[in-house]
Amino acid sequence: MNKLSSLLPLLIFLISGFQSIAQDKNKPASFTQTIRGIIVDKGSKQTLPGVTVKVTSIQPGRAASTDANGVFHITQVPVGRQVVEASYAGYNKVVLTDILVITGKETELNIELEPANTQLNEVVVSATSNKRPINSMAMASGRSFSPEETNRYAGALFDPARMAQGFAGVVAGGDNNEIIVRGNSPKSLQWRLEGIEIVSPNHFNNEGSAGGGVSMLNSTVIGTSDFYTGALAAEYNNATAGVFDLRFRKGNTDKREYSFTAGVLGFGATMEGPFKKGSNASYLVSYRYSTLGLLNSIGVKVSDSGVPQYQDLSFNIVLPTKSAGTFSLFGVGGAGNDNKKADRDTTKWDERIDAWDLNYSYYSGSAGLKHIYIANNRLNFSNIISVSQSRLSTKVDTLTSKFEPSLFQKNHYDNGAVRYAGIVNYRSGNNNNIRAGLNAGFLTYNLYDLEYQRDDKTLKELLNQKGNASTFDGFIQNKHEFGETLSLNTGIHVNYFNLSKTWSYEPRAGLNWRVTPDQELSLAGGIYSRLEPLSFYFAKSATSNEAVSTKLSPTKSAQLVAGYEKLFSNHLKFKTEAYYQHLYNVPVSSDPTDNFSVLNVSDNTAIGGDDYRSLVNKGTGKNYGVEVSVERSLNKGYYFMITSSVFNSKYKALSGQEFNTTFNTQYVTNLVAGKEWATGDNHKNLFGLNGKLIYAGGRKYTPILVDETFKRDEQIVDQSKTNTLTADPYIRVDFSASYRINSKKVSHFLLLDIQNLLNRRNNTGLFYNTSKRIIEKNKWIGIFPTINYRIEI
Repeated sequence: MNKLSSLLPLLIFLISGFQSIAQDKNKPASFTQTIRGIIVDKGSKQTLPGVTVKVTSIQPGRAASTDANGVFHITQVPVGRQVVEASYAGYNKVVLTDILVITGKETELNIELEPANTQLNEVVVSATSNKRPINSMAMASGRSFSPEETNRYAGALFDPARMAQGFAGVVAGGDNNEIIVRGNSPKSLQWRLEGIEIVSPNHFNNEGSAGGGVSMLNSTVIGTSDFYTGALAAEYNNATAGVFDLRFRKGNTDKREYSFTAGVLGFGATMEGPFKKGSNASYLVSYRYSTLGLLNSIGVKVSDSGVPQYQDLSFNIVLPTKSAGTFSLFGVGGAGNDNKKADRDTTKWDERIDAWDLNYSYYSGSAGLKHIYIANNRLNFSNIISVSQSRLSTKVDTLTSKFEPSLFQKNHYDNGAVRYAGIVNYRSGNNNNIRAGLNAGFLTYNLYDLEYQRDDKTLKELLNQKGNASTFDGFIQNKHEFGETLSLNTGIHVNYFNLSKTWSYEPRAGLNWRVTPDQELSLAGGIYSRLEPLSFYFAKSATSNEAVSTKLSPTKSAQLVAGYEKLFSNHLKFKTEAYYQHLYNVPVSSDPTDNFSVLNVSDNTAIGGDDYRSLVNKGTGKNYGVEVSVERSLNKGYYFMITSSVFNSKYKALSGQEFNTTFNTQYVTNLVAGKEWATGDNHKNLFGLNGKLIYAGGRKYTPILVDETFKRDEQIVDQSKTNTLTADPYIRVDFSASYRINSKKVSHFLLLDIQNLLNRRNNTGLFYNTSKRIIEKNKWIGIFPTINYRIEI
């Protein structure tokens, strides 16, 4: 069936949405909902009683004040987009300009107010336009994002990583959700949840990668969170590139609410509410189950093997106490498989893979217990302990003409971690904040990989290691504000890794100067480190049966960022940053003729190559570039974001010769835009159109030695010309259309999301297809349409 013709019902849905726009009755909305939330001091996290909260976008306006617990309720707010202001004596006013109010679910706002250094002039913080990070210690290269953005951006598929593909300094790593941050390998991205590192929350990822085919995170449970592209504050550990610092939202404490989703990617349900009436304790639970088989029915190829299946669960249980602080139990996890049986008819075998029985399975999860104790308006503590576990296993049998199986590959990668993170935050004065903490990670691993080697036509054990390791971190940082215009953040982070018995001392600093109320200059930098996937530490080289890289120490990165930001209004912002990153202590091949570096790969698949050798910490690299962005937050029905980056990404192996990394696309321009209309009777519904354009330079790749490749029946490249060729530019257009229908007590949401609307088969260069015995372009998937229906009660 033709893919585009299969979308005819979806196009009818769009037409009906356009028709509803014409139903302009010029009447006030007839349906209303409650806006509720809690307001706290950003530094101390203490709740603030007596804060005035107003809805200013309606006439007459509606208002309320926070109670003794910092909680507010504004009832009978008309559905649609609303503007909310929060003001309190001695604090900067906060304005939220694009708050979505729907009938099926109460709107929750958790607002943090910053103390004003002077009361002579009122300072207004437009939280929806400047996208400042939630973390008050953030120095540069960071921004916050809301779950509503992950629902709205075209091609996001409710996934934070896919949404971030439009941000400055970010390049799509492919048609999955991997992202390249400032030229760094996608595996350098760190995921954090509720203040502690977690295992990659993605289905169908390779060992060592930070991304995958489908996110395990459901946007219905995510709260406003932070994303960083560099220059991290001292509290962040084990990161040299981007960081997703995610937060779960708290479940409704007033009443029970439900949402149910059905779509091409799966079915899901989210439940939340108080444990009992009048209690501040709440639960939030979300479960999803895949239905990717529906894509096959409209001719969309999801996988080269079978149809992937998966399921995932997210939860956040919050238990406040009267005097012992607040406890929360949170977690995210999932499991999936992708299996394919070879057709037992040899006449249908066109290539080698057709004669394979493939079995792939993956599960991972992280769960944590968090305790926050606020001693007073100057001192608060947080302690988190978490457990993470992941397992990836693959088994491949190749069949004879009589369908007799012969083992071709078998592996399993089991990784576990018990982590602790403790932080004390002390405001020593109105203009000074000190934060210190300790982190500990106790890692376990059971790694095994057996693969067929074509050179000697035997199975070879590449990896067989079981054991444990540990890493310890400590930090202290201080942020001091010199009046209203200047702030200085200084700190140091210390790390100890027991496998290599190495210490890392990492000073960090950031300076922010508000030149005028609407202009700011920033300068930030420091030293950072990150552990590589443990399989690199224990993989056996082609010439040895011994694990030879066990003394590897973490990769390090020295970074410097300078930025300028200009607010043209409460809705329009211009920002530019220039950065330089020097990477050192990088694991590279111990063979000077082999130009392998961990900076040049996105996972651990390199250990399967015949030319893989032991690794040593003698490599370097550098990333440098300039980023520019213009962003208009959603206001008066439309928004846009234009980002452009020009950069370079290089590395040196043991030979000392410099090469491009494969991620050195050198430039990328992203355009994200959308428009929505209030439609239907009394303007109670919303119709939206969204688009995204990604235009990036091609990935770098290495010339193939054709004669030797065909002779050895495996890809052999010219090491002297590593990454000297450039693939075609990466061009992708995404499109989405949504229609929200508000009935009296229920909200319906329809979303058509099409990734790669133009069906362009982007590629990463040439590769040797061992299955077909030809050299061809390595192409990604084409058009990927999805449709989702969500009902909120």
